[in-house]
Amino acid sequence: IEMTNRCNMNCPICITNVPSMKFQFEPRREYFDRIFKHYAKFERRPHIQLFGGEPTMREDLFEIIELAKSYGFKIRLVTNGLKIADEAYARKILDSNIVVQIAFDGLNKEMYARLRNNEGSLDIKMKALENLSHQKKRKVILMTVIDKQYNEEDMPKFLEYCLKNPQIRGIFFMPLTQVWSEERLDYKPERTTQEDVEHILERAVHGKVEFVPLGSWEFNNLEKVFNQILWPFTGVHPNCESFTYLIPQEGRFVSLSYYLKHGFFTLVNDMRALDKLVERYTSKPIGRYRRAWIYMQLGKLFLKHWDFDALIGAKGLRAFGRWTRFFFKLAIGKNFWDVFHQETTIKNRKGTLQIVLLPFEDDEIVESERLEKCTSCFAYIDTVTDTVKSIPFCIWEKYKKPIMKEIARIYNKEGFQNIDPD
Repeated sequence: IEMTNRCNMNCPICITNVPSMKFQFEPRREYFDRIFKHYAKFERRPHIQLFGGEPTMREDLFEIIELAKSYGFKIRLVTNGLKIADEAYARKILDSNIVVQIAFDGLNKEMYARLRNNEGSLDIKMKALENLSHQKKRKVILMTVIDKQYNEEDMPKFLEYCLKNPQIRGIFFMPLTQVWSEERLDYKPERTTQEDVEHILERAVHGKVEFVPLGSWEFNNLEKVFNQILWPFTGVHPNCESFTYLIPQEGRFVSLSYYLKHGFFTLVNDMRALDKLVERYTSKPIGRYRRAWIYMQLGKLFLKHWDFDALIGAKGLRAFGRWTRFFFKLAIGKNFWDVFHQETTIKNRKGTLQIVLLPFEDDEIVESERLEKCTSCFAYIDTVTDTVKSIPFCIWEKYKKPIMKEIARIYNKEGFQNIDPD
């Protein structure tokens, strides 16, 4: 949901700000209430992402967050992070208990200078991430634009930074797409593809990195069993989002496939088969014994796929000896996680790092099949029909300016009527 088109950065590659749109977009609380009320009626409530512009420019941001939470939504805030560099503001973010997605394009200051027109913003963003480290749960995701010219050599250092900052639970990589005008930025890079990003990442970690289409990560029946939506992007076209996991070892990340006997894709296929098997039980409430059976099936999948030799870092008699030491320490009362990190190859206490590739479609590569299966859409109020509608993420940029302009005429807060008549 677009919150505002005001921003405190004005990046040349961005087309969602006042300078590029020529008018201010700042809807009243009533506008958001109508959208929330509409989606609250859905059987499976979607995740809500608050977009901009820069949402933190709104003085009533936390009131809107509380409004959304009152309808039962899980909230994600997409921000450049500059205001979170203020400790008092960061505390309000932490107290709101939301997931924060910060635009963070790695550690190369030249990229910020060229594409963001603000080299100094990197230091401010790092301060914001430091402020968000004071929380028990990891609720920070980095939104990272990838351009082959700027990111490739930077990736190992970037991942090392993520390893040292346990509040970061994932990175959403977005290949740079040229949607800006030449007047805003005189830069025509070679297109960065999904495959480019996969290769850049693979060269930066230890071992083969196996990406799986998020369209295959769809377990509707298991979600009913556990009464939660596992991922916000599932069910998309197989050529859209893809993902993987990185596991922290001592001083480095390795791919999840490093610990799997048969590969990540095979694991997903087996989970899909289990989800299909569970379908017969989801038409009515699932009893305690049936639920225990489902947990047992998940346990069997774990035993089938997990490579325990890789986990303990040994094979044969050496592995037997290390597992004996592992369980002996547990038997004498040692803390499980202390023993786990001492005796396995996973020495770092940081959890897994989610890696998602978000390929933004522009006019040159847009495909109707992908749009039809899109599960990530922008919601808005159609001022002609006075109803809540949605548009797939990748074509919102193409149509949003006239839509937002009409919304601004009707719903803008008092004092935000700066509408360009042309």
